Amino acid sequence: MNISLLTVVVLLAVAPPSAKPQTTKSASTSNVVVDNVATVSAPTEGVSNVTVADVLAAAPAVVPTDTVRFDGDVVARVSIRSAQDLMLVNQLSDDMWSHHVGIGGDADFRMSQADLGTLDRAGIPYRVTIADLQNRIDAEQTRLAQPMEGLAWFSDFKNLAAVNARLDEMVAAFPNLVSIVNAGTSIQGRVIRGIRISRYPAGTALPAFIFTGTMHAREWASTMTTMWIADQFVENNTIDPRIAAALDSAEVYIFPVQNPDGYEYTWATGGNRLWRKNRRLISGTTYGVDLNRNWGVGWGGSGSSGTTSSDTYRGAAAFSEPETVGMRDFVIAHPNLVGHIDFHSYGQLWLWPWSYTTTASPDQTALAAVGNPMKTAIAAVNGKNYTAGPSGSTYGLTAGCIDDWTYGNQGLMSGTIEVRDTGTYGFVMPTSEIIPNAKENFAAAITMIEKLLASSPITITLAPGSLVADNTASTVEVQTVPVVSTLITNGVRLKWKLDGGTTQSAVMTSIGSNKYRASLPAISCGSQLSWFVEAETKFIITHAPLNKPTSFNITATNPCGNPADLDGSGVVDNSDLSLMLLDFGPCDVVTNCPADLDHSGEVDPGDVSLMLLEI
Repeated sequence: MNISLLTVVVLLAVAPPSAKPQTTKSASTSNVVVDNVATVSAPTEGVSNVTVADVLAAAPAVVPTDTVRFDGDVVARVSIRSAQDLMLVNQLSDDMWSHHVGIGGDADFRMSQADLGTLDRAGIPYRVTIADLQNRIDAEQTRLAQPMEGLAWFSDFKNLAAVNARLDEMVAAFPNLVSIVNAGTSIQGRVIRGIRISRYPAGTALPAFIFTGTMHAREWASTMTTMWIADQFVENNTIDPRIAAALDSAEVYIFPVQNPDGYEYTWATGGNRLWRKNRRLISGTTYGVDLNRNWGVGWGGSGSSGTTSSDTYRGAAAFSEPETVGMRDFVIAHPNLVGHIDFHSYGQLWLWPWSYTTTASPDQTALAAVGNPMKTAIAAVNGKNYTAGPSGSTYGLTAGCIDDWTYGNQGLMSGTIEVRDTGTYGFVMPTSEIIPNAKENFAAAITMIEKLLASSPITITLAPGSLVADNTASTVEVQTVPVVSTLITNGVRLKWKLDGGTTQSAVMTSIGSNKYRASLPAISCGSQLSWFVEAETKFIITHAPLNKPTSFNITATNPCGNPADLDGSGVVDNSDLSLMLLDFGPCDVVTNCPADLDHSGEVDPGDVSLMLLEI
């Protein structure tokens, strides 16, 4: 049953909180200083337009201490029935493992064995999901310390150096497909590295997709998931027909580690395997901003904290951190981006905007039209069920998240996937889960790409053939029925190039029943039109004949012949001279006077002289 606030206070007095990480020397807070690199304190003013340089500055180095340990700690799934329950649990634990916590649901918390007794006395339902947390971490560290030579890359988790080396190997092996891209620099000066995967030169006008991971440092499963996606697109770029088709029509960007400082800290001697935030020195021994609460849309709202020691501390202002500034600027610099998935762990969730509010986004129907097939694609691989829906109304409010910004500010179809599992392993995933988890989430990624590329299929119902009469306009009619989101105003356009010149465009007129019509211009003999149709929705522009930057329909006229060959025999002879003499005199404008070779307005001795030169 519910307990009163007074009871909560009394219970806390009897059993004070002890769910704090410990070093091998003594108990400490979760903000133990271990970074032997320079950091700077958080700015205190709004920095929505800040650059990376604005938030990087030198500061004294700090000295490492012993590794943070969690001896005696468990992970418990607690049923939050009331505000009192939530208050008590938050006092017992400063480390929530769930994506969100709210009244009327369950959430996972790391706490001490002693704190379970407090829950018992308070009558708060719970069950222990991980009873041996430090033992699991110890086993993981022992395994990772073993030599890995000769083992497959995805046989175990990889640190930042190994991730970056793998990206470099991809570039070396596929230099015409893969290139390194950067999204700024971290608070401690590490480059946020990613790759571009494309068959086309940089700057080619084609849709792009971005997959990001490890914004929260301890979520190693998201690192391996994004690396698997990169590996599949690179290694199988011509082998897998779905990947080949996607790369024929789009480019892919992948950033496996958005929080390199925090990720490095989770691996380091003197680090904390369960660290979540970046490594900004706030003050004293307090570190870190939750990078996924630091984005500009919804910043400062529910599901984030203004308390600097909180794991969901949102920072002094939106984009106060160089990591979010760098990724923000990268996305802005690539306006061809149309789809984004940010990978996290854990919970088996596929959540799309909004995160900061329960109000439905204006594109909820379109988001679901892509999101639900992605959920189905995940389940088809290994039978795993991922809860899917708008984040705020499906799972609870989390303000200042990246996907709300990439969708709300940049117009991308965007969302967050919390990968495996649902609590048995939490953040310490066994190696046996790496590849099955990665495969099902690759299925989500390729499905997003396919659905968006086919979001407005165009059927050409009337078009000129490959050869047309010169000086005659040609009609084009198409039908397009958007399956993801509605067309924008004047969103169906006919585009063409004359003899390889500049691209010209005409808005196609609606003629009802999702059909549209426009005309290609008349062209003279010997000319050629390269043309296509495009349909634009909020998220993407699709093309016909194909959604490729190099695909065109070709319409041309006959080559221009010798104008003196009046009978079309292929030679200029006495027969042509006879035809000319029949037309001798002023031109008849109705017949266009083909024998008027010098265009003087009449057939005269000048034309005869020109013909005699050709005989």
